[in-house]
Amino acid sequence: MRKKYIIFLAFLVLIAGCSEKNNNKHNIVIYGDYKCPYCKKVEHNIMPKLQKNYIDKGKVDYQFVNMAFLGKDSIKGSQAGHAVENIAPKQYLEFQKLMFSEQPNHENEWITEKLIDKQIDKLHLSKQKTYKIKKEYKTKGSQAWKDAEKDQEKVKKNNIEEAPTVYIDGKKLDNPYDYKEYKKHLR
Repeated sequence: MRKKYIIFLAFLVLIAGCSEKNNNKHNIVIYGDYKCPYCKKVEHNIMPKLQKNYIDKGKVDYQFVNMAFLGKDSIKGSQAGHAVENIAPKQYLEFQKLMFSEQPNHENEWITEKLIDKQIDKLHLSKQKTYKIKKEYKTKGSQAWKDAEKDQEKVKKNNIEEAPTVYIDGKKLDNPYDYKEYKKHLR
């Protein structure tokens, strides 16, 4: 009995130690849209530094909440992003970068299945994963569709009114275009 009690206590200490490490990670949430030119500015000027200095080093948990508010094609882009994130999560940031890189200088519809498929192909995944991602984002009622709907619910629930809106550890940044502000919150 005493031996089981000691094993149980050791197990609890181990769990506490592991969860403590996760609590030390910062949390970055960016609300945006692949069609938003201001979000593209954050993608181009801020994300490479965040990825190099924090995301790739495991210092932060990163989440892009796709507001999908700039047209029906925004919703399709959000669904595709979630399909990539769900099936090939390590490739999600590359997909996000590729989508923003295709953003034209107009507000017309431009996120098409053809364009999305082209970006997915650039991820150099196995044929099986590539097929699965493409099927997932095109299938009504799929997990990717549900996740895109959850993003829109988060936007409403949190009263997000503009893109980009950035939170670090639950605190809204005053200026999402200033990398110094990110660094200040990520100390």
